[in-house]
Amino acid sequence: MLKKLDGDYVVRKCIAQDTWSPDFFLQRGELEWLALMICELPFDTLDPGQLFVTAEQTVFSQMLEKLSAFEARANIPALRKLVVMWGCDSDQSKALWTRHCEGRGIWLMSKKTFIESGAEQLPKLLKALSQNDRQAIMGYYFPEAEVAGIRTTRRQFVRDNSARTSRYFLDTQQEWASKLDLELPDEQTELAGDFSVRLINGVAGSGKTLIAANRAFILARKYPDQHVLMLIHNVPVVKDLKHRLQRVHGEIPANLTIITALGWISKQWRTLFKTNPKMPDYNKEVTGLIQYFRALEHPELKPDNALLLDEFNFINDTVVADEADYLKVERAGQGFALRKEERQQVWALYERVTAALLKQSGLRLWSALPRDLCLANRPDKLAPYQHILVDEAQFFAPSWFQLIKLTLEKTEGTLFLCADPNQGFLKSRLSWKRVGLDVAGKTKKLRKSYRTTQAILSAANQMLAGITQTDPDDYLQPDFEGMDAGTPPLFVLSPSSQDVVAQASNEIADHQQRFELALSGMLLLYGKGADKTLLIKTLKARFGTDRIWDMNDKNSMPTHDESLRIATVESATGLEANVVFLVGLEKLLGRTVQSGSITEDENARKLYMAMTRAGQRLVLISSTPLPEKIAGLFKHA
Repeated sequence: MLKKLDGDYVVRKCIAQDTWSPDFFLQRGELEWLALMICELPFDTLDPGQLFVTAEQTVFSQMLEKLSAFEARANIPALRKLVVMWGCDSDQSKALWTRHCEGRGIWLMSKKTFIESGAEQLPKLLKALSQNDRQAIMGYYFPEAEVAGIRTTRRQFVRDNSARTSRYFLDTQQEWASKLDLELPDEQTELAGDFSVRLINGVAGSGKTLIAANRAFILARKYPDQHVLMLIHNVPVVKDLKHRLQRVHGEIPANLTIITALGWISKQWRTLFKTNPKMPDYNKEVTGLIQYFRALEHPELKPDNALLLDEFNFINDTVVADEADYLKVERAGQGFALRKEERQQVWALYERVTAALLKQSGLRLWSALPRDLCLANRPDKLAPYQHILVDEAQFFAPSWFQLIKLTLEKTEGTLFLCADPNQGFLKSRLSWKRVGLDVAGKTKKLRKSYRTTQAILSAANQMLAGITQTDPDDYLQPDFEGMDAGTPPLFVLSPSSQDVVAQASNEIADHQQRFELALSGMLLLYGKGADKTLLIKTLKARFGTDRIWDMNDKNSMPTHDESLRIATVESATGLEANVVFLVGLEKLLGRTVQSGSITEDENARKLYMAMTRAGQRLVLISSTPLPEKIAGLFKHA
């Protein structure tokens, strides 16, 4: 029946196990609410004309008492309440209402009336609440949907000195996405195989990270004896998310682990192999060995050292077991062809280099760790988890997913993925089928961005569409309806890289003063062209040592609530701020317009990701002019 309701209706159910609540809440828009209960007791057990009080009458009376008083526990004004009498006709429901409910603000409705006329009757029972009352209901009965306001980008540049105590919640689409399949029917559980999987595909700013975090919290609290793992692509987002969650919820549940994928892989490697893996800090050590052995044994190989290192990582990422596997593996997306004899030479070189790396320095490639774990095939020795949630899944390698499946194998657990197909700047576009995940019929698309403005998102999408070659089936078109128009991204040209740093410092101070914007509402992302030491020194001198949070420093945590966050562009996926400053992107911008190259596609997606971190304003500061292909998308200062 509820599907017959026209308009913006939401049916809510409180999932907290330690909180009594009505069976459902019916909500229209944000402010109109109705409390709903279902009573399945037949009338003959409730008939008020009976000589003795029955056990069913006692249960019914207790339910009505709780329904009458539940608002007081949430500190909200009285709601209207409806009890659907599943075992009574209209006359019987009326008799029970006269006996038990008259004057108590509770309506009774028969099953027949509910099914046949509910779509017309229920809207009349809704009661409008104030914004504060709505927040009180959401905070008490649906706390898992609350978002940390300190870093939300849902605000405007409006000077307002009134008290601002508004609380922020996931919108209904985001909240629904986070709660999909939390309780599968038995039949569906059997059909799901060894674990269920649900994929959320969303545009930048659609709240994917918050959805995954919300679901992780729900699972951790709903199943306190089960282990929940949330995997995130980079360190800054782990830090930022934990900081936000602790501000809203206090302590993170003990059974919930939020960690980077590489951190988790290293942890599993130590669990299985009982030693600490060592990886090279820089690629030069590996490419030096590649150069030595190729010159010695395979001088005719055409790919350069960087491409060969990338091919070694491809071998690891796809869990190629031996030469026979490598000769037949699909290499689509690698960007260069290899004949059979060349593959044989690459495999021989791979074995020589990795063996020498291990023998001489005790080092392994980062990409080798998940391959080692997958080839060992010992799920019984891995730390078990019942629920795994993956944020930014478009960046995960096939070997990572294979390891996730191994980890879930013993527990027959659940897997939940969040991804943005427009954002992936890896060479090989991820195929869910290729990594053994069946997401057909289990995918929800989120096209509305809540983070950024129409001007910024439109510019980012035009840049991406004009440069990359994307399969229309893979591209997720944003829904711009209802978005704030905003101002176009701003480009500032500075004379030198040193001037870029000074200009960025001045721009941050200007936004802080002109818009009365806290430092925590801003984010600075820097590329490889930036002098990080000079950048941090300048910012600390301008704003204070305790006001700069280097999110790529694993030992750095904010010592002040109002800190300016800085991070590398490569590690920025999942971060957001009202105002984002981009510096040191000269090389990236130049490579974004190398027509027809793989690098062009990679860097265009990286630039798209960086641009869409901004909520209200985006400022790009560079010591070189913008390439003509994208210059028109920016307002030039």
